[in-house]
Amino acid sequence: MRMNSAIAAMAVLIVSPVSALALESSMTVPSPLSPDALWKKVGDFCGMTAWNPAVEKCVLSADGKQRTIFLFGGIGTAVATLENWDNPNRSFTYRNVSAGLLPVANSHTTVSVIEDAKGSALKMTATYDAKGVSDADAKRAADGAMHRSLCFNSPLLCSPDQRPVAPAELVKFDSVPPGPTPLFLQGYLRRPSGAGPFPAVVLWHGCGGFPEPVDQDWGAKVTSWGYVALTIDSFGPRGIKNTCGGGPPADIAYDAYRALNFLVQQQFVDPKRVVAVGFSQGGWLSLLSVERGAIEEASENKFRAAAAFYPVCSAVRGPMTVPTLIMTGESDDWTPAEACRKLVNGQNDWGISRQNGEGVPIELIVYPDAYHSFDLPTLQTPIKYFGHHLEFNKLATDQSSDALREFLQAQVGGRQ
Repeated sequence: MRMNSAIAAMAVLIVSPVSALALESSMTVPSPLSPDALWKKVGDFCGMTAWNPAVEKCVLSADGKQRTIFLFGGIGTAVATLENWDNPNRSFTYRNVSAGLLPVANSHTTVSVIEDAKGSALKMTATYDAKGVSDADAKRAADGAMHRSLCFNSPLLCSPDQRPVAPAELVKFDSVPPGPTPLFLQGYLRRPSGAGPFPAVVLWHGCGGFPEPVDQDWGAKVTSWGYVALTIDSFGPRGIKNTCGGGPPADIAYDAYRALNFLVQQQFVDPKRVVAVGFSQGGWLSLLSVERGAIEEASENKFRAAAAFYPVCSAVRGPMTVPTLIMTGESDDWTPAEACRKLVNGQNDWGISRQNGEGVPIELIVYPDAYHSFDLPTLQTPIKYFGHHLEFNKLATDQSSDALREFLQAQVGGRQ
C-alpha cells in the first residue's frame, strides 16, 4: 500500500508572509492542553514525527537548522531550513528548500502556540506561489494539507464533535506475560467517581498509533458510562510510530492481557468484568485476544467480552470464546465488511479455514455509507491514507456508540 500524495503533502506544508502577491493559507485550532504543554509537543523543528501521521522520520543537520523529512511508503522526502526560532513566544518559521508534493513554490511557514481561554491554540499561516496549477488549485491543495496535518490524530480540537476533556492518568506496568525483551508498557487510565469496584474496558488504538485521541474520545466516553477505561499505548514504549504498511510485532498481540493483568490488580476494578475494545488493527488484535488459541489460553485472567471497530476480519480464524461485537462500515475499502460477514458465518477466507457454528456467536453491525475510521470527527474532510478512504460519519458514530454501550451493559453491567 502506498500513501496518497494529498496526505503526504501535509508533511511539507509551509507558512509565513513573503509578498503581497503570495497566496496564503491560515488556520487556528484550539487545544485542551496548556500553552506550554502544546508547545512541548509541536515546538521542535524535527518533532513532527510525534504528531504528523505522514512522517516516518526526520533528520536534523548538525547545526539544527535544516531538516529532512522522510514520508511513509518511501514516496518522497522534503527539506526545510529554519529561518527563525522564538522559544519565549512559542513560535518558529521555516522555508521549504524542496516543495515536496504540494504544487507550490517560494513557500514559508510560521507555527505559533497562543494562549486560549480554554487552554491554548496552534496557529499556522502559509504563504506560497502556485506552481504548475491555478492559484485556486494550489490554495485548495495547501488548505487541505494544512487541515490534515493539524487535525488528523493530533492534540488539537478541529471539530465541534470533539470536546475538551480532563487529562487521563498515565500509568506504566510490567510486560506480563513477558516478551522476548524486558518491556514496560504504558496507557491512559480513567475511572468513574466512587470506590468501585467497576467494570472496565481496555481500549486499543490502530496501526497509526495515537492512543491519546482514543483515550480522549472513547476513554472519556466509556468512563462517563460508569466504566474504568485503560487505553493501551502499544507503540510508544517500543519506539514504533506506524505499522500501517505492514504488520505489528508479534509480541503486541499479548498487550491486551498485559493491560488486563494490570487492571485486575486495582481495587477499584472488578476483575471478572473487563472487556477488550479495539479500532482497526487494534480491533483485529482485540478479536485475536478472545479467539480460541494460544493467546487466550496463555492468560490466567480472562476477558468477559470483546468489541471491535472496523477490524481486519480476514486475519481472524475464530471461534470466539466470549460474546463479541463487530462494528464496521459497508463502504470500508481497507477492512471490508464482507470479510466480517464470512467470519460471523463461519465461512472460509483467504488462507483461513473455519467451522460454522463453533464458539460463542458474534454480533455484526454494518453501517451503510460508512468508511474506515468513521468515528473520527477530525475526518469530516475525507482523506486518503495509505491508499484508503477515511471519512467521519456522525450517524454511524452515534449508532455505534449506542451499540457499544448496550453491549457493555448486557455483558458486564454498569456500576454496582
